[in-house]
Amino acid sequence: MSYSPFSDKYNQVPQSEDGEGLLSNPEPTYKPASRRNGTIWYILSLPIVSLLSVGFGIWIGSRFVADPAKLCPSYVQHYSPILNDIDTSYQPVMFNGSFMKENAFRLKAGPEVDAAWGSLGVHYRSFALPASEAEKSGLTSAHVQINEKYGGGFPVNLEGLHHLHCLNLVRQSLYYNYDYYHDQGKGAFVNDDNIVQYHVSHCLDIIRQQLMCQVDTGVLGQVWWDKSKPQAFVDFNTEHQCKNFDAIRQWAEERQLPAGGPPDFLQRPKESDVLESIP
Repeated sequence: MSYSPFSDKYNQVPQSEDGEGLLSNPEPTYKPASRRNGTIWYILSLPIVSLLSVGFGIWIGSRFVADPAKLCPSYVQHYSPILNDIDTSYQPVMFNGSFMKENAFRLKAGPEVDAAWGSLGVHYRSFALPASEAEKSGLTSAHVQINEKYGGGFPVNLEGLHHLHCLNLVRQSLYYNYDYYHDQGKGAFVNDDNIVQYHVSHCLDIIRQQLMCQVDTGVLGQVWWDKSKPQAFVDFNTEHQCKNFDAIRQWAEERQLPAGGPPDFLQRPKESDVLESIP
């Protein structure tokens, strides 16, 4: 056995008698100092390996992982066929939050304001949803279907355009607009006042639920106004992340079913699929 001043243990070395040890297979030498050196190199290499792993992960993510802005819509809303056809990623949009300066959508009842709201697609007809996409879109065989002789599928509407339809009806029902639309007797106002009331309250509650579901967690700051006597007022002009509404509206416009349709356009329902009252 031998002792090294650089080790706190004795190191075993091969023994030899009459030179025979040079020809035999000696037992291995144990050198704790060498193991300690290997451990040091292992520890020193860990940060390098970690950095390389992180860099590789970032490279993989940049090349093969979808843009989060494009991926997000598929996770925060129910499936829709429109997700396959257009870019529904979010883009920054500055809201017009003016309090005193009105725009075309805020005017009193008349042709100009009606044209503005009409341009949003609030009167669009249904489009045909292929039967293959019905289940993942939330529909069942009990929903109304199109006769196979006319292509089959399901007549559906985009929910977002229905929300705008509802907001438009609430606008029409404001006290300073109601008489104008009631006297015209068009759209929702072809019905008697009792049904109009149900329609408006339905729309109001749909908007309530939608706003609560997609609650905006942004904040509203305040600005100063009135040079002679400065006062604080809420600044409603804020930036938001929005989908491309025009692309969505155009998609729905291009896929509208023909107006009017033959009497047998819809497939006759099974008796078990018919509800006893309006849901």
